[in-house]
Amino acid sequence: MKTSWAIWAVLVGVAISGGTSAQAEDKRVTFYKDILPIMQENCQTCHRPIGMNAGGMIAPMSFMTYAEVRPWAKAIARQVEARTMPPWFATEEFHGVFSNERTLTDDEVLAIIDWVDTGAARGRPQDAPQTKDFVEDATDGWSIGEPDLILSMDPFFVEDDVKDLNISFTTVVTEEELPQDAWVQAIEYKAGSEVVHHICNSAVAPENRDDLDAFERNGLGCIAPGTDARAVPEGYGTFVPKGATIRWGMHYHKEPGAGTGVWDQSEMAFIFNKTPVNHRVTFNIISSTNQWEIPPNHPNWEVGASRTFEEDTTILSYLPHMHFRGKGAEYRAYYPDGSEEVLLQVPEYDYNWQIVYKYDDPKLVPAGTRIDVTMWYDNTSERAEATNFIHDRSVRYGGPTTDEMMNGWIGYTHTNPKAYGAELRDTEALD
Repeated sequence: MKTSWAIWAVLVGVAISGGTSAQAEDKRVTFYKDILPIMQENCQTCHRPIGMNAGGMIAPMSFMTYAEVRPWAKAIARQVEARTMPPWFATEEFHGVFSNERTLTDDEVLAIIDWVDTGAARGRPQDAPQTKDFVEDATDGWSIGEPDLILSMDPFFVEDDVKDLNISFTTVVTEEELPQDAWVQAIEYKAGSEVVHHICNSAVAPENRDDLDAFERNGLGCIAPGTDARAVPEGYGTFVPKGATIRWGMHYHKEPGAGTGVWDQSEMAFIFNKTPVNHRVTFNIISSTNQWEIPPNHPNWEVGASRTFEEDTTILSYLPHMHFRGKGAEYRAYYPDGSEEVLLQVPEYDYNWQIVYKYDDPKLVPAGTRIDVTMWYDNTSERAEATNFIHDRSVRYGGPTTDEMMNGWIGYTHTNPKAYGAELRDTEALD
C-alpha cells in the first residue's frame, strides 16, 4: 500500500523538527560539554574534596560534578565576570609570563555566563572530558608530589585571648630524617590550623643555630593565605645542612574570646634534587620597615624600597606581602644602560590571596641592576568596612595584621653557575 502524500508530509515534518531540535541541543551551552572542561583546568585544583591547600586557604566547596556545581552556578558567574575567580592579580601585560597564572579567557567567561543565563543545563554525560588526575589525590594532599621528607613543628596551643601572635619555634632535624647535607628542589607548607596567618622558615647548620643573621640568610620561603608551593627548575636548589635547625616563624591571627583557642601543628615537606645543583636559590626581601607612617584616612599612601644586585642575577619569583590596607604593588628594574622595565604590577592586591608569581622562564638581569619595590596603602573607611580595621589612626610597620608590612619578597640566584659540592656551610650563603 502506498503512503498518502498527507501522511508523508507529516513524517517529513517530524523528521525536520527532530533534526532542528538536535541541532539546537548541540549549540546549547551545557555543563558536561562546555563548563566541566573549564572547571577541570581552572577550578578543580582547589575546588575538590582534597584540593590544594594554598597557604591555609582551602576551598569550601567541591566543583567535581554537576550536582556539586549547579547550586553555585549564579555565584560562579558573578565571580568570573568580576574576575575575582580564579584569583590572579597581575596586569594583562604579564599574561603568559608566570607559570602559575590563573586566568580565564574572555570566551570562557562568556561561556559560563551563557550557561547560567540559559538555565545551567546538565547536558549529556557522554560529552564530558576524561576525569582529570591530580597529584594531591595520591600524596595525602601534597601538590609537589610524594615528599622525600616531611617535618612537623611541635604542637602549640593558640590561647583564647590571642588576636595576633608572632612567635618562633625551632626543630632540629635528626640524622635519621636527614643523614647528609641536601639540596631541596621543592618546598611546600601545610598550615596546621585555620588561625595560621603566615609561616616563614629558615634552616642553619648546627654550628650556627645561635646566629640570628644566619637564619636571615638561609630562608626556606614563606606561605600566607593564597600562597602555593615553591619549586625551582632542574639545576637549582635550596641548601639544607645535615643536623639543621629549622626556625619556624609563625604568625597567628584570630578573633579572641572564650573557646576560640586552637591547637596548631604545621608541617613542611621537601623534595630533594635528583641532579647536580649549579645555582643556589635564596628567598629574600626588598623591604622598608621603620621610616614611614600611613596617615589616618589616606586613600593611596606610597612606600618604596630598593636593592642593587652586584652580580648577574637570575630571578625566579616575586611575592608582594602587605596586610589589610595593602592596595597595590609594583616591582620595577633599572638597568645599568639607563633603561627600565616593570617586572610585576599588581594594581588590586588582595590580602586573602598572597600569590607567589613564578616565572615560566627565569628572568636574567645584569650586574648593577637596581630593583625598586613600591607598595600603596588605603587607610580609608571604605576599605576598613571590607577588611575590618580602624582607619582613623596612623599605621606603621608591625607584625600584627592591624599594622602594616612592606615586604617585597624575591626568589633569585646568581646567574653564573657554580659547582656546588656535598658540603656547604652558611658562610657561603648568598647575600
